[in-house]
Amino acid sequence: MTRHIRIFVFSSVLFLSQTFSAYATDPYTQAYLKWDAGDYIGALHDFLAILDSPDAELYFDEIALLTGELYRVDDISDDGRNPIFSPDNQHFTWEESRDGFIVTNIGRIAEDGIENLHTLDGHSFRFSPDGESGMIKRTEITRQMIALQQQLNEAFEARNRAEIVRLRSELMFEEAVNTSLHRVDLSTGETALINTENLILRTPAFDEHGILWFSGANPDNHTYSDIYSISEGQSSPVRFTGEDGFYDSPQPISGTDLITFDSYSSSPFPTPAGTERHSFDRPNSIVLYHKESGKLNSWEGQSAVVSKNGTRLAFMQITDDETSIFTVDLSGNHFEPTKQVSKNDPLQHPALSPDGATLAYMLREGISWDIHLVHLDSGEHDRLSYDIQHELFPHFLNDNTVLGMMGEARHRRSHLYNVDTKDFHRLFHNNSVRTVSMENAWEPSPDGSKLLIVAERDGNTISPEQGVYLVRIGDKISKETLRERLQANLESEKELRQIAEGMYRPIYDEVKAATEEVNITRLYHYQKTMYDFGSKHMTQPGNQKASAFIYETFKSFGYEPELQWFSPADGVETANVIARLEGTTHPEVVYILSSHFDSVMRSPGADDNTSGTSVMLEAARVLANNPQPATIIFASLTAEESGLLGAREFVRVAEEEGLRAAGVVNNDMMGWTRHHRLDNTIRFSNYGIRDIQHSGAILFTDLITYDSRYYRNTDAHVFFDAYGDVIGGIGSYPILGNPNYHQATDRLETINHHLVREVSKSTTATLMMLANAPSKITGLELTETSGDMTLSWNEPPERDIDHFLVTYTDTSGREQLKRTGEYTLSVTEVDLSEQISVVAVNSRGIKGWDPTLLH
Repeated sequence: MTRHIRIFVFSSVLFLSQTFSAYATDPYTQAYLKWDAGDYIGALHDFLAILDSPDAELYFDEIALLTGELYRVDDISDDGRNPIFSPDNQHFTWEESRDGFIVTNIGRIAEDGIENLHTLDGHSFRFSPDGESGMIKRTEITRQMIALQQQLNEAFEARNRAEIVRLRSELMFEEAVNTSLHRVDLSTGETALINTENLILRTPAFDEHGILWFSGANPDNHTYSDIYSISEGQSSPVRFTGEDGFYDSPQPISGTDLITFDSYSSSPFPTPAGTERHSFDRPNSIVLYHKESGKLNSWEGQSAVVSKNGTRLAFMQITDDETSIFTVDLSGNHFEPTKQVSKNDPLQHPALSPDGATLAYMLREGISWDIHLVHLDSGEHDRLSYDIQHELFPHFLNDNTVLGMMGEARHRRSHLYNVDTKDFHRLFHNNSVRTVSMENAWEPSPDGSKLLIVAERDGNTISPEQGVYLVRIGDKISKETLRERLQANLESEKELRQIAEGMYRPIYDEVKAATEEVNITRLYHYQKTMYDFGSKHMTQPGNQKASAFIYETFKSFGYEPELQWFSPADGVETANVIARLEGTTHPEVVYILSSHFDSVMRSPGADDNTSGTSVMLEAARVLANNPQPATIIFASLTAEESGLLGAREFVRVAEEEGLRAAGVVNNDMMGWTRHHRLDNTIRFSNYGIRDIQHSGAILFTDLITYDSRYYRNTDAHVFFDAYGDVIGGIGSYPILGNPNYHQATDRLETINHHLVREVSKSTTATLMMLANAPSKITGLELTETSGDMTLSWNEPPERDIDHFLVTYTDTSGREQLKRTGEYTLSVTEVDLSEQISVVAVNSRGIKGWDPTLLH
């Protein structure tokens, strides 16, 4: 296995059967208790034994769901977007970017896999109801669009918000003007232009007769838009609306001559920047149109949905006082809306069962969103979900099964909910113990038997690629597939344990003594003091109170801290607080532990990020009288919530002073947990730092760690841009989904102080390992002269390097490991298609924390 071990799979929520009891002595319960405690090696051994026992079928589903997926999953694309199902449930499309252009792939589902049919230029594909044809949009890339995109990139670089808004508007309008509709023959892949008379187009949809409906607007007149239809063979579109207004989102209703669409007070279409926005003095409305008689019904509202069988319409109505959901019975002749739900609390996303008998919706009565139901025949109200995390976006797969999403936007996970029993379980996974899988988009098949998902299944959010996957709901994996999964996870966990023990062995006793000094009472008092300052937004009094407290606390530990003042906005003064623990052997090698101490305006920020600040303070206290070979800088950063401004100022000053970090640990949000487990996520860019953090957690704490290659929208992003791929850290996001995030409810009583203590221990262990191990080798090169090959690299800054280990693959395919005390090595018969790695080893036998690779 390569250095970049695949740390197999993370399991988010533990879904137990209804028969589970804490007092049970059955083999599954005993294995589950080990899993829950983080003893993955013991649990996986036990699960494998169960699979080979007469009880295998009894516990198969529970083991599969706990460790990954229950249903078969097909890999569709390594990098795709916008999947769409056909009405026949067998065809689907997804989009990919190729050479800067969007293409649409059309596939067909077979029993044993996926058959690719066509690849077409264009996007936003829609299938006709008979499955024989479809519609695709094509956008011509003009010189004007290229120029606008370049200007927009420059505006982003300059962080010029006004220009970003203006240029986005211009670019969207240019794209809309240069987009056309084309019919597609699915049997041949041939396309034909649809004459839409140069209209700007939105929200096309087929009715059951194959007639295409869409919203269209005149690109030269931004004072109205209309609903149009066009059938195959028709020379031009027919306009169905004629009154002044902005009409959009036509939905033909199955089995009827009805169509519903939206009426807006202002235009939903893009307009050129600077264009005056025309509006009508009327509320947003839902319009029901009878195609034969031309009769209209209209109700103030939005978010219209129609049941699959066409018998029921639902929509929302929002006033200053309340939000309501109405339904309309479409089976008769009198279309009178009935109010089904009315709340002062936030309410969103109505959904109807296929038979129109049940309404689902999202309701936020406390700190989190839940899914609720109304059984429309009886009027009975019901609750479907109960988790403390957000449960969102209900969609009926069938009359008794709801698809929903759990979590926050950066890490949502699809779940299935049973309407009758309220049982639920996770649907998609990456089948590994440790690595987080993020889902970003979902497309259910019309019959609810399949689900297309766009996800970062490998946990890597740094790369722009997102895979497309097909979940075959109800089609369970085989016992052999599950056994292979468990065995692979077991081997990976054993290897991780072996790495941890080998890594920390030379300094184990020193690290153990330091981590045992971490004190939960001190951690609580750091948090309580800062919490009492209220909001620590850079514009609030609590901000400077917090920086003064952090300064004095560092000083009390014996540091000589620095207040790094700057003015991020007119009339605003704020300061980073910096403390430096000078290295004993090679002080010029610098590692940074950072956490921001500010909060959003309306929040006291107990988790985000007083928790991270307290972890940093306690690590600084423990190490104050225990300096390490390399220098450690403790950076308490301000104004993260205002645009990562404190981190940007720190990096600016560091660059002026010639300081460059060998590695950065950035902690952000680590005090909230949704259950009893002490678990958190390693957010990293560098695999070596990730392994140190897993190892430190395993050996010195009760912390259970997952991982995600993630740094976006955090201070770590600034450090990554400045210092490269040397980032690690701990944070509950993007996995635990604190519903108090950026809310006034982010209060101290929601914090698990035992969790904060364990993160402080793991952070201390991580810093000590980094500061004791050799840093990454730089300047690695391979030169070839007259057939002789020589590897060379720069002299490391550490003074205690004993030798270097060089690994490469020879031309016969065998891995070679060479040891040298020099900064060069002659090599022969090297397979240059494989990686070459170099890592330093110091006099205490500690290997560098990340090998340098030459591809």
